[in-house]
Amino acid sequence: MASLPDRQLPLRGVLSAQQVAALSTAAAEVDALRQWRRAALATLEEMSLPHRARHLWRYTDPARFLPVAEVAAVAPTAVTGDTRDGEELAGEVLVAAGQVQRVTLGKEARAKGLSVVNLHAAPAEVIASLGTVVGASHGFVEALNAAAWRGGVLVRVPAGVALEHPLRLRFLAPAARAVALPRVLVLAGRNARCEVIEGHGGGGEGVQVLGVTEILLEEGAEVRYDLVQRWEPGVVGHLTAYAHLAAHSRFTMATAAFGGTLAKTDVGATLAGEGAESEIVGVAMGAGTQQLDHHTEHRHLASRTRSNLDVKVVVTGAARSAYTGLIRIAPPAAGCEAYQENRNLLLSPDARAESIPELEILNEDVRCTHGATVAPLDPEQLFYLSSRGLPRNQAQRLIVYGFLDQTLARLPQSTRERLEALVAARLHTD
Repeated sequence: MASLPDRQLPLRGVLSAQQVAALSTAAAEVDALRQWRRAALATLEEMSLPHRARHLWRYTDPARFLPVAEVAAVAPTAVTGDTRDGEELAGEVLVAAGQVQRVTLGKEARAKGLSVVNLHAAPAEVIASLGTVVGASHGFVEALNAAAWRGGVLVRVPAGVALEHPLRLRFLAPAARAVALPRVLVLAGRNARCEVIEGHGGGGEGVQVLGVTEILLEEGAEVRYDLVQRWEPGVVGHLTAYAHLAAHSRFTMATAAFGGTLAKTDVGATLAGEGAESEIVGVAMGAGTQQLDHHTEHRHLASRTRSNLDVKVVVTGAARSAYTGLIRIAPPAAGCEAYQENRNLLLSPDARAESIPELEILNEDVRCTHGATVAPLDPEQLFYLSSRGLPRNQAQRLIVYGFLDQTLARLPQSTRERLEALVAARLHTD
């Protein structure tokens, strides 16, 4: 079968070499980083906008992520107060208006050698890691980010270091029409252990956020990563976050999508070393006319690797949700286990959800399963709770809590409590 053509809209000219050079000069970047950006721009210029028939863009128009404003322009950003909510942190980073505004590290983190710096000032040996997990060839959004990102954070956890408390990265979107292109690079050394919370908020009408996160785990490392977006209405956002796992490393990601007018999330992990394990747990809630689009990938390249994925989506009003998930077992990857589950709950007759699980198994010595459901609220459950004296809105909230509980139960206690609080806040505002 012939491959589908890309839409006849070449991306040459979307971003100019002058714009890229201006961004690099303004950030006083070293030559190696300038060259890396130029290479990404060259990749972007060879691309065309994806055809809508391609399955990853079937439910979302890729043109919505073309820049609507000058990528080098700095738009005003409303900087809100501290969001720790009493949680003890290893440190906190604030990124707003395309710049790292504040980096605060606790005594424990400093004593153990945790390094959190502006990615624009990354040393040459770190620049070599950029794009190794999410390269410019990943897609046109990722190529655009690689060439023009601003407001980047580099996190390095030394080998053997175990952080007892999470590191929080706060990204605030512009308050007015603008394009934000944040980037995160996390390097976890051999046998290191840490948790990172990447939170996105703020924004307004006409704002675009096109973010990329790369996480590299060396042998035996353990990383918990929370990716949470609570954008304001009007934001059109695309977040890409992938991890690369060496032998016997473990990666756990919790994603939560609540805000924005259109939010597309592309997350996954490459299990490149024998015995590596990855688990991705996702929660998404849409209301009104929100559109949510999630894509997940688990790529098993080595033997005896294990992955698990559980994504739950709740939509009400006239909201739309689309999910595509890929499990790929490479030919040399014997003895692997992979599980994938996506469940969707419709709270109103106008809400819609699509689910497309995919398996690409190129080795016979594996165990792989998947499941997907789309269903409305069970009227018998609602009637039962109402007959016990619960008002309809409280009964509905209780059903939603029960629907999400099995997924949230997979998470560590602190992460679960964090997401449960966000779910509760969302349910009480809808």
